[in-house]
Amino acid sequence: MRTTVKDVAKAVGLSTTTVSLVLNNKPNRIPKATREIVLKAAKDLNYRPNHIAVSMVTKKTHTIGLILPDISNLYFSELAKVIEEQFHKYGYNVLYGNTNGTLEHDFEYLNLFIDRSVDAVIMTVSSNYSEKEIKSLHEIAEMNNVPIMMVDRTLDDPRFMSVLLDQKLGGYLATNYLIHLGHRKIACITGPKSLRISIERLEGYKSALQDAGLPFDPALIVEGDFRVDSGVQALPYILGQNATAVFSLNDMMAIGVYRECRRYHLSIPQDLSIVGFDDIFIDEFLEPPLSTIAQPVVEIGEYAVKKMMTVLEGEEDPSCADTMVFKPALKVRGSASKFMEKKQM
Repeated sequence: MRTTVKDVAKAVGLSTTTVSLVLNNKPNRIPKATREIVLKAAKDLNYRPNHIAVSMVTKKTHTIGLILPDISNLYFSELAKVIEEQFHKYGYNVLYGNTNGTLEHDFEYLNLFIDRSVDAVIMTVSSNYSEKEIKSLHEIAEMNNVPIMMVDRTLDDPRFMSVLLDQKLGGYLATNYLIHLGHRKIACITGPKSLRISIERLEGYKSALQDAGLPFDPALIVEGDFRVDSGVQALPYILGQNATAVFSLNDMMAIGVYRECRRYHLSIPQDLSIVGFDDIFIDEFLEPPLSTIAQPVVEIGEYAVKKMMTVLEGEEDPSCADTMVFKPALKVRGSASKFMEKKQM
């Protein structure tokens, strides 16, 4: 049977009130020696607090719902790890929901977490929401008094707290780097074209071309889905367009290009230069290491948790939602080199 406060109190010969004050770390004048006796007995008896009972009193479960579109994407894995570690420092647990990029699953997990009485939800939406879907999301948050924060991807609604990256700047930095290396036919593998981050990163690509006086060629744009396989599938088309460089809108698709280049006996960067986006940990282990746009994932995760805690601790009103935008940075490694005109045989 589960050990209760009464069991601990009986073991040490103290009142349940005294033991409860110690175990719940409530303000008290109980001598240090007595507290140590209680804590030792609790440990020896394998006492664990009944969180359901505690939540009925405090109206808090110390649980956060985290909804992500694809946990197999290493960027989201790293983000989830940071968020979980930071919440753990505050005594909160994190429940995960992996939507596989499906909007319906966004709402399924949201409602599931609401049923589990989570104190808050952090989510990366799977797609752009219609006005009706945004309204439904806001109504769920309002009716259940559960603050919702957007991370990485946001909605066109100022009522939700958001922690984002300047996606357009990232797209600009990647493309501008390839232009300065002398490349003129730069292919771009996008994510789903309806996604806001895909649109913004592509806008950065277009802006860099425009500033360099280069024409935008729609034939050099290939739609992917942010997964490795879409990078694999994009390469034959890119080669058919005689592109000399590729800007992949995330590192997972860039890894797909690497894999397919081996099948085609192509060398990176001698035959094809490539720049990715995200700076996931595996980039440094590729051969050659992948040049990429780095997102400050640790800072993003830490800020998101700290911001949410100000709401949960009553220091800030979630209705006063604001947006924090982080800046990306170009990380140059070995996957892109200067354009060299190939000699005709």
